[in-house]
Amino acid sequence: MRLLSLAFLFALPLAGQVPAGAPKPRLELADTARRVPMPPAARPIPAPAVRDTGVAAVRTLLRSSFVRRQGLLGVVLYGPSFAMTVADKPVPMTAAYLVMAGGSFLAAAEIARDLQITDGMELLATVAPIEGGAIGAALQYAATGSKDVAPGVFFGSMLGTTGALTLGRRLSTGAAMASVAGANVAALLAMGTMYAFDEHYTQDRTRAGVGAGAAIAGMQLGAMYATYASYNITAGDVQTLWTSSLIGAAGGGALVANGHPGHKKTTLAFMGGAVAGLAAGDRLLVRRIDHSRGDAMLVGAGAVAGALMGSGIAVIVGSSARYNAATAGLGAAGAVGGVWMAERWLGARPDAGRRLGARLTVSPGSLAFAAARVPGTYSIMRFAF
Repeated sequence: MRLLSLAFLFALPLAGQVPAGAPKPRLELADTARRVPMPPAARPIPAPAVRDTGVAAVRTLLRSSFVRRQGLLGVVLYGPSFAMTVADKPVPMTAAYLVMAGGSFLAAAEIARDLQITDGMELLATVAPIEGGAIGAALQYAATGSKDVAPGVFFGSMLGTTGALTLGRRLSTGAAMASVAGANVAALLAMGTMYAFDEHYTQDRTRAGVGAGAAIAGMQLGAMYATYASYNITAGDVQTLWTSSLIGAAGGGALVANGHPGHKKTTLAFMGGAVAGLAAGDRLLVRRIDHSRGDAMLVGAGAVAGALMGSGIAVIVGSSARYNAATAGLGAAGAVGGVWMAERWLGARPDAGRRLGARLTVSPGSLAFAAARVPGTYSIMRFAF
């Protein structure tokens, strides 16, 4: 019996050995080894490798309207003025132009990456370089009398862009648009007044300097007008003021269209009508209605259509002169009717205003401390003007 047991013990490991040449069995230690393999048709197909050619990065940059506009300004404003400032021969001018045009695009891309560009900053950074270039050119002409004003244009545009990015971050789109409009209106009024009283047309340099100074002051006044007004002012509201001022100027021209009143009376009549149109637009349009920029364009189109109709009626009635009091007056009246029709078609869009609840702030905690007679100084109420 013992011999049989010993024989069984020696035979068991020998039976477990794998014959020579036979494959070794797989040792299954987990459930994953017993899973059914996925059929080839159901296996996921790996996505093909996409080669990065840099096009995606360029598209990302061009999606930013700030980068696009600054790049365009580099092509049409920064580049030409810089080239004419630093060179006077074709080859160096071309090189300087390419450097500034390309550098403008790269600088705009870097600024857009590092700064949060608000709508007010973007709008102001688009228009302020043009305004700054005009102001710089006027100041250089006033100081030197030379008509080569490329340096003034270049440095003025650079200062305009810098000021827009620095000061524009706290301005709304309405305030930014009002700032630009204020500069233009102030410059036109100042230069127009000097032109009206310049009998011999000899004060060109003085008029340019005064216009540049008035534009700088008007930019600040325009921003203050939109910021501190008791009613809401949008970018479209400011655009409608241009329409109303042109209608007023046409009405003022009707007063001096007949006869030969001279340049003084003519200039003052147009300017007086424009100012009256601004006041009427502020009272009747801006204070009552909030306009988008699309609304303002439609209002302007209505004014143009109405003015053409009114002038056409004046011609049909029998006016022999191309421009006289009847043509100007009926044209202005038709423009007013066109504005009314456009506003009626757009529907009711009441002004949002600066409500008392938004301007008046009460601190409950300070009221509680004051009621408990806790010693100290507390701001119970704040009122924003």
